[in-house]
Amino acid sequence: MKNKGLKFLILAVLILLPISALRAAGNHAGANIYVPESEIISGNFYATGQDITVDGNIGGDLIVAGQNIKVNGDVEGDIIAVGQSITIDGFIGGNVRVVGNSLTINGSVARNVNAFGTNVILGPNSNIGWDVYSVGSLVEARGIINGNLNGYAAQALITGTVEKDINLNLGESDDVSSLTISSTAVINGNLNYTSNNTANIATDAKINGTTEQKFPKIQENSWLMAWAWKTLFTMFSAFFIGLVLVFGLKNITDGILNGMEKTPAKKILPGLIIMLITPPLAIILMLTLIGIPLAVILLALWMILLYVARIITALWIGKLIVSKIDKKSSSLMWPLVIGVLVLFLLTSIPILGAFICLIAVWLGLGAIYSYAYNQYKNI
Repeated sequence: MKNKGLKFLILAVLILLPISALRAAGNHAGANIYVPESEIISGNFYATGQDITVDGNIGGDLIVAGQNIKVNGDVEGDIIAVGQSITIDGFIGGNVRVVGNSLTINGSVARNVNAFGTNVILGPNSNIGWDVYSVGSLVEARGIINGNLNGYAAQALITGTVEKDINLNLGESDDVSSLTISSTAVINGNLNYTSNNTANIATDAKINGTTEQKFPKIQENSWLMAWAWKTLFTMFSAFFIGLVLVFGLKNITDGILNGMEKTPAKKILPGLIIMLITPPLAIILMLTLIGIPLAVILLALWMILLYVARIITALWIGKLIVSKIDKKSSSLMWPLVIGVLVLFLLTSIPILGAFICLIAVWLGLGAIYSYAYNQYKNI
């Protein structure tokens, strides 16, 4: 396995994330999206929401972005999904390309599976027609893969059948990396893995090809891979928090953004003050036994708001840009995607980027404070 494969997947994820959201923004959007079992959609289906459940059949592609995504029905085309938890139990006639925290496939996929997540589980009822390319902390293959299993994982478990080759890179960590081939596993091709640790292969496991272990090489461009991982995590986290703000807290988010449109410059100073005075205030509270719990809560809230403030500013930037292109647009999906990308690029500028990041935090904090203060006055 070569690093260029991982680089390609990371690049694909960064491209897939905004594309899926943009396309989804043009169709169904809401907190909860449900396609009943009796419903048949003849073409493509795009959706964004907190909880998305598809029990019906989709005649084209399914492109969704949300927190919890469940696909129980059949999809004739491809699935492109971005979410925290993604479960696919139906029959998929095309490819599956998913990005998330927990990914589980228990159904049949006619073509390829490309999965990026913390946990990637191919359940015992899964049947993949072609190849699987997976990147995850934990990768389990319990069903049938009719092609190759390729990817990167800290831990991998094979209990099912792989008709062709397995090519896995388990990284350089001696303490974490592990490859387990159980007694029920059938590998009709070769087993190739890269790890400092020898694979745990059951004596009853059937490997009809060769088994080769390679040891990780120290990459000269490891800094580039570290940057790529950091970029991916930053973009995905920002987008996910943005989805929560756009759908879960839509009214509050709209109120904050409306306040920023009127007097954005006046929000910076209050944000700066809040950022600077909160830690000393928490320290003062800690000097009293009664104030310790309050200080902990205050610091936790402060850290959360520091992150959320940047997303608020990204939404505001995106909304400004979109308003110049389409003044009638009311959806916040375009502003979210564009704003996150623009702010990320701006904050990546050496030296100047750090200052831009501070301005973004101050602006967002000030806007949140202004909204909260106005709501308090109206009580």
